[in-house]
Amino acid sequence: MKKLLIVFVLFIPFLGYSQTWAPIGAKWQYNKPASTSLSCVTFESIQDTIIQSNICHILEIKLNNSTLIGKEYIKQSGDSIFYFNYYSNSFHLLYNLSANVGDTINVHTSKFKPTEAFFSFNDSIDNFKYQILSIDSVQISGKWIKRQKVCTLLPNDWGFNCGLSDNYILDNIGSNDYFFGMFPMVIPEFIPSLLRCYTDTVIAYINPSWSIPCDFVGISVNLDKLERISIFPNPSNGNNININLLIKATADYEILNVLGSVVAKGEILNADKIKIDISNIAKGCYFVKVISCEVGNSKPQNLVGRFVKD
Repeated sequence: MKKLLIVFVLFIPFLGYSQTWAPIGAKWQYNKPASTSLSCVTFESIQDTIIQSNICHILEIKLNNSTLIGKEYIKQSGDSIFYFNYYSNSFHLLYNLSANVGDTINVHTSKFKPTEAFFSFNDSIDNFKYQILSIDSVQISGKWIKRQKVCTLLPNDWGFNCGLSDNYILDNIGSNDYFFGMFPMVIPEFIPSLLRCYTDTVIAYINPSWSIPCDFVGISVNLDKLERISIFPNPSNGNNININLLIKATADYEILNVLGSVVAKGEILNADKIKIDISNIAKGCYFVKVISCEVGNSKPQNLVGRFVKD
């Protein structure tokens, strides 16, 4: 008598999400790091190539949607993303999504020459390393994306600054600060670095702190005038900011958003400090323009400062 063998095959639906990092057409749009103007840096994955027997993605870098800065090269190995430094002719670990809380990511442990997309003021950088502070996930485009909260280890290390805001490495996206990090000791008047938007065929991410077109190029600030104005607290999560003019003045002031539109204005009479109500403006980055006339001097003087409302 023949026996009938019945095999049950259990199909389990795949609930996760996976894709190649930086697929062709993927695009990142960042504020230019360490800049006094609201400039846009775009990274776009344009094609693949082979470097030292490794399949790499070519990222084309443009400033303000037109000026070609250069090309960067990255490769993926599991959950690790490496960038190719063409000056040293070597790959360096940039992101490791398998790292655990407390782990240190050593991109460079000694002095190196940065590639063009770093936008470094210096010809060499001492080191580049950061630490994983925590790990969680966030929902983007209907998918749960792993993220690591990160921070530079020492004040003089190149990396991801955690002084003004939380910085994260997002799976399949990268840094929400700047792709290659930045030097942490940046003067407060610089425009905050941040990832404005990221898009590919699967993910469409817009930073909650960014509410205008992803490729916007905005107003610039004259640093020569900034030393005359002090704004605190900055960033502010309260209802008021304080401005110290250093000298008594009769002043009109305006608060402008990154589009250059006036969102608030007022006047101060014969005082060296101004307290401004910001309770009615949305979260974001703003400029304060003070049109002042010093006591005993009839010549108007424009002063400019920047603050962030959290």
